[in-house]
Amino acid sequence: MTEAAGLARPVITIAPLPRDQIGRVDHFALPADQAVFSTHPREAMEAGERRDGHVILADGVPAGFFAIDRDYALRHDFAEEGSVGLRMFSVDHAQQGRGVASNGCRQLRGYLAAQYPGAQACYLTVNCRNPGAYRVYEKGGFEDTGDLYLDGGFGPQHIMRLDLPVKMG
Repeated sequence: MTEAAGLARPVITIAPLPRDQIGRVDHFALPADQAVFSTHPREAMEAGERRDGHVILADGVPAGFFAIDRDYALRHDFAEEGSVGLRMFSVDHAQQGRGVASNGCRQLRGYLAAQYPGAQACYLTVNCRNPGAYRVYEKGGFEDTGDLYLDGGFGPQHIMRLDLPVKMG
């Protein structure tokens, strides 16, 4: 049981979320202090055709969302060709405090390698004013590159990278 929420830790799984099913996460909300760093899943998906939605399920119920940008390396010179980008990783406010974000993030390496077999890495940027998210990504295996992304609208962001196992043949 988590002491903060008084709830048992759920079983966390990740699955693709096709565009025509984005309504499954329309109820998601974030507290104001987190909403400044993210957008709603529907907005994240409207930002590009080459973005794929993914849902984080807690005991089979949608609890989190992230998008993978397959064109990330085309827009960010710090990301090498063949890499993907993690966008808008968030957990519905009602599901927070149950290990959804940390458990989901720890599953990303294997999940992304299976979903994007040609990708050798996944990049993300996280605002320097968002240490909670930084810690979640770090625990999930992302490494800080030591560089900052300065072209975002909300101040400097750490650039983080997750090596993905590349499947041969």
